[in-house]
Order: sequence, then C-alpha cells, then structure tokens
Amino acid sequence: MINLETFSQDQIKEINRSNIINIIKQKGEITKQEIAVALKLSIPTVTTNINQLIEEGLIEEAGVGDSTGGRKPIILKFIENARFSVGVDVSPDTVRIVLINLNNKIIDEASFPYIKNFSFKEILESLKVEIDSLLSRNHINKNKVSGVGFSLPGLVDEDQLILENAPNIGVRDFDFQEFQSSLQLKVFIENEANIAAYAETEIGKTTSMRNGVYVSITEGIGTGIIINQHIFKSSNKKAGEFGHMRISDEAKACNCGRTGCWELYASKKALFRYYEEFTGLKASSLDEIFSEESFNTLLVRKSIERYIDCLFIGIENIILALNPEFVIIGGELGKYEKEMLALINRKNNMKSSFVEYEGTKIVFSALKDKGSLIGAALLPFEDLFNYTKNII
Repeated sequence: MINLETFSQDQIKEINRSNIINIIKQKGEITKQEIAVALKLSIPTVTTNINQLIEEGLIEEAGVGDSTGGRKPIILKFIENARFSVGVDVSPDTVRIVLINLNNKIIDEASFPYIKNFSFKEILESLKVEIDSLLSRNHINKNKVSGVGFSLPGLVDEDQLILENAPNIGVRDFDFQEFQSSLQLKVFIENEANIAAYAETEIGKTTSMRNGVYVSITEGIGTGIIINQHIFKSSNKKAGEFGHMRISDEAKACNCGRTGCWELYASKKALFRYYEEFTGLKASSLDEIFSEESFNTLLVRKSIERYIDCLFIGIENIILALNPEFVIIGGELGKYEKEMLALINRKNNMKSSFVEYEGTKIVFSALKDKGSLIGAALLPFEDLFNYTKNII
C-alpha cells in the first residue's frame, strides 16, 4: 500500500492520474462513480483527471449507465487505438519490429537480417525505413506514436541513450540521439534481458511475482533481476551479468575477455556445439534441432540433455544466491518449452509444467521468444501507465 504522505502534491496528482487511466484500461468501460469508489478518490479529483484524459483523446464518453437514483452516470470508454508504440529487438542475427496499441495488441510485425558487415549506423538506417513502412501501411501518423523502444544485447545507459557495450554485435559507446532526431520519434533503450523481465511482470504468466530472475538465452545469456516488482540494475547499472559467472576451469575464451563463462556452455551457440558433437551434423537453426523428426533422435536428445545440465548449473547458482520466487527461462529458447520440459521431467521422473528447486519455481516464459520484443514496445507507454519507473 502506498503511503501518500511521503509524496509531494505533484507526485500525488501523477499517481492519481496513473491509477485512473489504469483502471479504465482494465475495465474497458466504467463510470466516474465506480472509479471514485474503487480508488477511494473524491468525485472532483476523478472529474479533473477524466476531463484531461478526454482532451488528450485517451478516453471517451460512451453513453449512460443504469441509475441507482438521480442522474444516470456517464460511461467512460478506453480508446485502445489512441496511441501506438513500436518495439525493436536487436540480435546478432535479426532485427525484429513490432507495432502495438495501448491494450498491448500486436497490430503488425516486421523483421530483417542483421548484416554482419554493416555498421550499426547502417543497421539503424535500414530500421528507419522499416519503421516508416510499418506505420505507413497501417495508416498511423507519427503524432499518435508514443515512441520506439529498443531491446539491446548489452550494457546500456538508458538516461543518456547510449549503448555502452554489446560484444555480440561488436558495438561500443553508440549514442542514439542522432537516430532519435532522424526518426522524429522519442527513443527508449534497455538491455534485452531487463526489458524481457519487465514484460513478464506486466503481461506474462508471473504478473503477481514480486521477486524473480529472467534468463534470456540467445547468442549469449542475459539475466534480468526483479525485486519487489522492479527491475534491479544497481548504482552502476551492471547487475544481472550472470551470463559471465565462471562455471568451468576450461580455458574457453568468452567475448567478455574472461574464460569459463556460463554463456559459453548454456547459450544458443553452446547448444549448436553440443548438437554437432553428438550427431556430427551442423544445425542452422533451433527449429531444426527441435523439429519432431530431430527431437525424437536419441543423439539429439542426448545433446539437449547435455545442454540442460549446463543451463541448470547456472540457474542453481542464481537460486542459491538470490532465492527468488521464480526463475523464468526465455529468449530464443523460450518457444521450446514443451520439448525442454519433456526432457527435464523425464530426467527427474516428474510430470509438471514447471521445475522447483529450493522453493524457487523454474518456468518458461509465457511470451515465448518475444519477451524482449514486447518489452521494448511497452517502454514508451511507461510514462503513461506507471507513476514511477519500474527500475531500481
């Protein structure tokens, strides 16, 4: 429960506005009287906020409700297409783009290959063309777009719009200010694991979770730490680099400059390596490994079991260090929940939709492999729906 005595008048106004628009969004249609009762606010406070939201085009009057005595109440309706947001997920292989509305409904999607010999600036130039095309074919003017959120595979300074270090795409100290000016839309950036964790707390299957860790498995491994429903980044904004904790004495070199890092043994690239070691074949995609024909092959299953062993070494360390309510497995591996759980349950003689260790539930992301992409699209809406940024 929030103690409003600790906030200034301006902050209380912001909290009230956020709570009012959130309850209208949740209900779809509601009256001022119902809002006042639900949020324990005065009718004048609700009315002032409602008038502002109508003026901004976010809600509208939609007829009248039944009277309980006296004047019939006006029904207020949330306008889900009043604003839109663009989410962008950048990985070493692909740039994915999604367009959503205020109810988080996906309106359209696009993608293009991340061309290795292009500079990052050239990649963004291609992205600008794709975003303009996405908006144009959906007949959406930029003045209805709250912004473009980026999910990035590395350390970011979200306040200064700088991608500080992304070794898996070979980018350091890249400033997004010029791109923001060129695109003529507000830009938001965040680390891919952190933003996927944020998406899980907002619209995933663990929305009631207060403490958890999201494990994003892509070319590397990133983790987003959720504490009291906030993303924990620490004072230096570098918390959650569990992908680079050492789990082996092997002199296997990592992109970070260390050796024996967890992501060397439990990333997507590691699974490809185990697949080749066990089968003698090279896989071009995860879909190839997890296809029904491939998955039912003994040597393929053994390669995946080897991978699971390494994955759970790191997850066990995270649980022993933080003891979260949940560990959520997502990223590119998130879409293979059925196959992964089949092997995990077989190995542990279980039949369950989750694994539990030391009181922590280990689950697969409800957003499958789209957690970071959807999370990026939610970023521009944060100022509208959250009175505080969910980051500490």
